[in-house]
Amino acid sequence: MPPSPSISRPSSSLTENYVSAEESLGQQSLSQSQSQSQSQSQSQSVSPVQSDASLESDLPLSLEKSSSTNVYRPVTRTPTNYDLSSERNFERSLRDREEAGDEDYATEFAENLPQLANTVSRLSRILTGSRAPKIEGARPELENIIVDAGNPEDGYDARLVDWDSEEDPGNPFNWPAWKKWVITGSTAFLCLTITLGTSIYVCSIPEMMLKWGVSQTLALAGVTFYILGLAWGPAIAAPLSELFGRKVVYCISIPVAGAFIVGVAMSKNVGQVLVLRFFAALMSSGALAIVGGTICDIWKPREIGLAMALFCLAPMMGPVVGPIIGGFVAENKVSNSLTIIGGLRWTMWVNLFFYAAITIPIFVLPETYKPVIMARRLKKRGLKIRRTMSFGKFIAVVLFITLLKPLEMLVVEPIVLVFSLYTAFIFSVLFGFFEAYPVIFRGIYHMSLGISGLPFLGVGIGLLIGSAVYIYIDKHVFFKQWPDGYVGMKDKNGNPIPPTPESRLLCCKIGSCTFAPALFWLAWTSKESVHWMAPTASGVLFGFSLIQIFLSVLTYFAMSYPTISVASALAANNILRYVVSCGFPLFTVQMMNKLHVYWGVSVFAFIALAMAPAPWIFSKYGERLRKTSKFGYSALMKEKTESELE
Repeated sequence: MPPSPSISRPSSSLTENYVSAEESLGQQSLSQSQSQSQSQSQSQSVSPVQSDASLESDLPLSLEKSSSTNVYRPVTRTPTNYDLSSERNFERSLRDREEAGDEDYATEFAENLPQLANTVSRLSRILTGSRAPKIEGARPELENIIVDAGNPEDGYDARLVDWDSEEDPGNPFNWPAWKKWVITGSTAFLCLTITLGTSIYVCSIPEMMLKWGVSQTLALAGVTFYILGLAWGPAIAAPLSELFGRKVVYCISIPVAGAFIVGVAMSKNVGQVLVLRFFAALMSSGALAIVGGTICDIWKPREIGLAMALFCLAPMMGPVVGPIIGGFVAENKVSNSLTIIGGLRWTMWVNLFFYAAITIPIFVLPETYKPVIMARRLKKRGLKIRRTMSFGKFIAVVLFITLLKPLEMLVVEPIVLVFSLYTAFIFSVLFGFFEAYPVIFRGIYHMSLGISGLPFLGVGIGLLIGSAVYIYIDKHVFFKQWPDGYVGMKDKNGNPIPPTPESRLLCCKIGSCTFAPALFWLAWTSKESVHWMAPTASGVLFGFSLIQIFLSVLTYFAMSYPTISVASALAANNILRYVVSCGFPLFTVQMMNKLHVYWGVSVFAFIALAMAPAPWIFSKYGERLRKTSKFGYSALMKEKTESELE
């Protein structure tokens, strides 16, 4: 699951930690700049490249052509006579005024928020080796401090070399809007294609039970194995994406996953189906895991809202569309053979058609990952590339971030654990609907296999409405444009309200208020005496709740942790979400048969009711938990400050 579209903004209570680290880093950057300038004045030689005039406008930001020689030398831009102590005193005064209850504190804090946010963003880039987008309105002297990208002898670190200019056409941020939307639409369709496989398979289960003589639980294990594959694929894709870029992962995972889907279609027994579906999901989830990174590569923070909402919506629409398409396919493609499962074969062919439709766009789309683009640019210009760590160490670090650290965060981080359990339960209910809906609409309302999939349209409509509401709130509440030019929230007196991670739980609160009622609605209206439209309409409220809670949780994670910990928090959410939800389809039918639909769905509703207070609890205690977190901004800045003092 993808990172938040918004740049994380600091809580005012963390200012002191930011300041001390900022001062240390500022002094270090200035001293490094002075030493580099002295060495450069001694005519240090560098690797020559073509002197052609056409290259002058296509140079890395950290390289500058010498007027006396036909070569290029490294240049690190630093501020001139910039005193970071004034920055520190200003920020500390804000903190002191907040504690003293100064009424003008909020206004002045909001006016200077871009400056503070850029400080945190820059520190994060230095600590993690990434290049987060700069905040509009930040002080130029802070923007111009960049990390040394290397030298000609040792080579340049492609992760730290910057673009030629702000208007560099090679920068994905500067690509035309149509190109960005083609990439966004293609990757969103890819997400829908992958998650379509979770539910389209369910429609072939009746024929499998009849011809292969397997139990319903064993046949449903095909859903469980597929969801398990989705859980663990990102651990493989992340290192490959960091080393070779996004496109390589897409171009490898999609064709290989398609080959496994062909194997599922040609399977002769349920054992083959289970194994092949697991590997199909394992391979395809690699592509699913990096789509969020692709979206963030091409859209600036202020532009990313709609694109990110589309990316989050698409994988949820897959499970909704699957039963609608698969029901009619399985109903009309039943084979006369006693061994060939026509419904299984044709539902897999349909899934493969979706893969084929997305394969060509994926192969022609450009690379979007900056370090890979810069590495190619350095190589093209004849410049040496510096490897900052060995291949084995790099793989170990990435696996730690995507696998070991997420498991640790699930144990020691209440924010990650509680909200991951919450989203895991919501997705579990969604996957449980794969079997609950047939029990309701085929068992109670006696619909055919194909028609019984249409009630899933209610969930799809709810997802669309929920996404639209989330985008509206994001634009008109969190980032409202005021007549005075201020962008953000204000109180009733017109004073700016400093943004906090807990403020982004608003949509989660809305979804929590509607989630349990949606399930009670489904439970109490699923009876022959009530028209089938009533339980179908409950899906609208369920889909609305699902997307509101999920998007809000992702944003809350992204604002609560530094960049490197956000990746682990989202990985933890992804793992727990799929591991927990994979088992629900196995017992949903038995639960409905034993307790009947009324009480079976009501059990889910009561659990949802018990979990509803979570966003309010964290709105009150979230800041306190973030201060004591070993993975939060406070811990990161404290560790960095202590290392600098040593």
